[in-house]
Amino acid sequence: MSVEHVQVGKQRVDGLVAGWVDATPSAEAVVCGVERITYGELGRLVDIEADRLRRAGLGDGGLAAVVLDRPVAALVAMLGVLRAGGAYLPLDPTVPQEELRRALADADPTVVLTRELYRVAVEDGPHRRVVCVDAEAGPAGEDGARPHADDAQDVPAARGATACVLLTAGTTGPPGLVPVGHHDLVTARNAWEQVYGSDAHDRHVHTAPPESAGFTAGWVRALGSGGTLILPDGDEHHDPAARGAALRRLITDEEATVLACGVPTARLLTAQEPPRTTRLRLVTVTGDTWYLDEQRALKDRLGGDVRVVNAYTVTEAFGAGARFELPETRQPSESGSEPVSLIGVPLPGTYLAVRGSAPGERGPIVLNGVDTGDDGRIRDDGLLEFLGRRQGAYAAAERALHGHPDVREGLVAEVETEPSRDVEVVAYAVPVEGRELDPVDVHRHVCRTVPRDAQPHAVVSVRSLPRTRADKVDRRNLPLPVGPGPLLGGKGGTAGPASPEMPAGCAVAGILVLVALFALLAWVFTDLLWPYSTDLSDVPAPYADRFRFLYFCENVAFGAGVAFLLVGRPGMARVGHSGWFTTAAHLSVVWLLAAWWPQDNSYRLTAKTDWPAQAVLVYAFNVSLMIAAVVVAAFVAVTPKWRRRLGR
Repeated sequence: MSVEHVQVGKQRVDGLVAGWVDATPSAEAVVCGVERITYGELGRLVDIEADRLRRAGLGDGGLAAVVLDRPVAALVAMLGVLRAGGAYLPLDPTVPQEELRRALADADPTVVLTRELYRVAVEDGPHRRVVCVDAEAGPAGEDGARPHADDAQDVPAARGATACVLLTAGTTGPPGLVPVGHHDLVTARNAWEQVYGSDAHDRHVHTAPPESAGFTAGWVRALGSGGTLILPDGDEHHDPAARGAALRRLITDEEATVLACGVPTARLLTAQEPPRTTRLRLVTVTGDTWYLDEQRALKDRLGGDVRVVNAYTVTEAFGAGARFELPETRQPSESGSEPVSLIGVPLPGTYLAVRGSAPGERGPIVLNGVDTGDDGRIRDDGLLEFLGRRQGAYAAAERALHGHPDVREGLVAEVETEPSRDVEVVAYAVPVEGRELDPVDVHRHVCRTVPRDAQPHAVVSVRSLPRTRADKVDRRNLPLPVGPGPLLGGKGGTAGPASPEMPAGCAVAGILVLVALFALLAWVFTDLLWPYSTDLSDVPAPYADRFRFLYFCENVAFGAGVAFLLVGRPGMARVGHSGWFTTAAHLSVVWLLAAWWPQDNSYRLTAKTDWPAQAVLVYAFNVSLMIAAVVVAAFVAVTPKWRRRLGR
């Protein structure tokens, strides 16, 4: 992938950082766990990295992929690429290998910066140089000192206009590559300073992983203004409570003044106790839909002096954006019957519009000429209201889900269900901490407030939504609506809510009636189909009674088999196997139950020396029963794929 060139004299984003390296070399630039790097040390590390990249073949305007999971190493690599005159492409090394290789093939970078651990995953291009930051030596000079000015190459004056190439999240389609220019990043930094007053005294906590667009935005805002960039140390906390506690400690211990995070992290901070002491003055939240009541709850939790902002941007229009800052007084929309998400007004340098709609009507959101794929409307007060993804027809259902008092967060998605492999609309609801969630009640609540074509088939209660490292919902790993929650009948209905479940006692009584009915029919048809097969007139007591009991059991087994044929499949479907496997197992159980009635009656009337008839009976019954038993055993023993994925 080639990048364009800019005219000489245009401002570059790495030049902003270099200015602070020269002006304040002893000031703290980056903090990550025990690592503390000053601006002077950062400049030395960046120059070393740039020299190594030039020797690896990264020319002016070339593209280098940064495939690193450690934030400090990734940051140095990104700045080193820019210092060498190239553009960087940040990628997640932990994604499946085929996805990583597909992204590298699409971008076709000249150099890949990674760790030895990930070399095999990225080394598939014959012309591509792989540089392992933890294995290859830096420039000459064992003391690691900055190369002498006479020894280092001068960076050409005409350099790439593209600063980085970002990979879209792919939530509504295949991931795409978005070039972002130096001008875009510098403009975004200037807008940030103008609106929020960032300066060299600020200490910025950014929670985004290195491969995300948020990471680039974070270091540009912090280091471009001479502030301190504070990064999590990379230890993954899978428990939300532990993640929240670690973030609170980081804010307190590092005396952070600015926090930039995603909506899930903001919800964690809202649900838990605030930091005991804090210098926070500004919190910006981006990513998922964030509602006014959630924004107010976080502001109340952190205190009235903290500015709380709902920030909006998309990777396709990176550098442009909008923001809504919650005022001190409550908005009328906060107490409305339907949750509202406001993304407010554009940042300086951003042109924002809702295309093709009359004032107050729904339409596509456009940032600097880029269609974001989201819908919104301009309200009478001039603020932009976010209405959800255009391809997502269930934004109204998600708002209704959020409006239920027992739901902390929710998502509505189309999933391919097992076993029938039908596509159904499923609502996933995370309960409020300390509350029990009734899926039937949540379903009724949603169906009362949204049109029939947007109503979910089922509500699944989950502890948390699966997320990527960038805090985006991982839709590929959403649990199926069998097992975790009830499938609630048809889609909506005239009254909205799902039909109530049949009481267990009534269901059992109905099944027993079916068994008795078909057992009686078997008893009646025995003498019609097999005359004298149950004649016991010549059998002495007590054997006659024992045979009568056997015939009774055969009739009952046949009745149970036919009843199971009629009503048994939904129960087997809840196991979660594929449709064909469930059908095969269902029919196998029916045959194992029902076959005894025709089998024994046929055997009793067939002469032992009638070998053709005996062979037909053996293959029709004995062999088929063995096959049915194997199918049922496999159905019971094999764990469905979706349960294995969920670790259940």
